[in-house]
Amino acid sequence: MQVIKRDGQVTEFDPDKIYQAILKAAQSVFVLDDSLRQNLAQVTKKVVMDLEEARVEKATISMIQSMVENRLLDAGYINIAEHYISYRLQRDLERNGYEDRINVHLKFEQLK
Repeated sequence: MQVIKRDGQVTEFDPDKIYQAILKAAQSVFVLDDSLRQNLAQVTKKVVMDLEEARVEKATISMIQSMVENRLLDAGYINIAEHYISYRLQRDLERNGYEDRINVHLKFEQLK
């Protein structure tokens, strides 16, 4: 499978990039231990399975990020998902020249 990057460049899919991004988000919330690392590796595997089931030859970064967000939330990692999404939104703003004017901080609330 290939990935279409934001700049339009096409590259080979690398599941480790998903795992590393999830770990970075997790590190901003928790101290990582082996158990959490293994659980986040499982989240990564589920995202890879979702991509395989979608049978997409060229996935977009946005598609992959949405799948990661959904899998983090499904697994109950709400705080990690908040940080993952906030980081991604902040990077999008920076790429579009808004880094000095807008800071993103998300907080999810569970509906009863």
